Amino acid sequence: MIYELNETLRELLMHEMPVRKGDVDIQFDLPKREWSSRLSKPTLNLYMYDILENIELRGSEQWTQTDNGDGTVTIHRNPVRVNFYYLITSWAKEIQDEQQLLSAALTTLLRQPSIPEELLPVNLKNQPVPIRLEVGQNKSLAKLSDFWGTIDNDPHPGIRLTVTLTIDPYKAITSPRVATSEVRFKQNPSPNGQKLEDSKSKLVDSKSYFSIRGKLVSQKYSPTTLKLFLKETGKEVSILDEGEFAIQRLVQGTYHLDIIFNDRVLRHEKFVVPASYLEIKV
Repeated sequence: MIYELNETLRELLMHEMPVRKGDVDIQFDLPKREWSSRLSKPTLNLYMYDILENIELRGSEQWTQTDNGDGTVTIHRNPVRVNFYYLITSWAKEIQDEQQLLSAALTTLLRQPSIPEELLPVNLKNQPVPIRLEVGQNKSLAKLSDFWGTIDNDPHPGIRLTVTLTIDPYKAITSPRVATSEVRFKQNPSPNGQKLEDSKSKLVDSKSYFSIRGKLVSQKYSPTTLKLFLKETGKEVSILDEGEFAIQRLVQGTYHLDIIFNDRVLRHEKFVVPASYLEIKV
């Protein structure tokens, strides 16, 4: 992945910079003194100095669930948006040549908000969003003077480049659809909730509470125009755009749902808890 990203950046710069192919070399090395002393022609160096997840682009929902329509669901963890940070420097015998080369790289990258699709290799294609380029942003590399001192080379001006890539390392999981979940609580039989010291004393099971999931299916009515009421509580049950709904904190027993459109009851639905997945056709 990193190799392919580097080669794509190389292709982008060589394709867009106003230089003849072969006149300039593009490398991806740590720009140490020993490295720069061996250069034989003008060189643009893209040193990748850090890789971090872009937390700002992380969504609030970390998982995507797809109903397969056959009693199973496919659950997939959402891909990760990752920033790759580069320091771009230019190298030549004359300072003027270095500055011209760096200027050409800067103007080329500023014209490209993202990497063109046609330059991407096969394993970088089909990204959910374009591969974003941020140029000249102050992304930390500590102090540049400390960086050059650490690698024992003369300071060079550099362009900070951030490339944001979408990476999906996760495998989808397909499992039976869960319609009912059960929750039990333990009650402390001692007065005032004091801790039991008697080893023979045991916590007592409380009632079991169930959560039921279901879906309204209709070819005539949009789920957003319907209302759903649980008769035993008189409370409205929220319906999502796709018609999915969930009812919480039910004890074992028989219940009734009213499906309503414009204050008119379209259907009465009886169900027993615990229940299988409720698919109600209207």
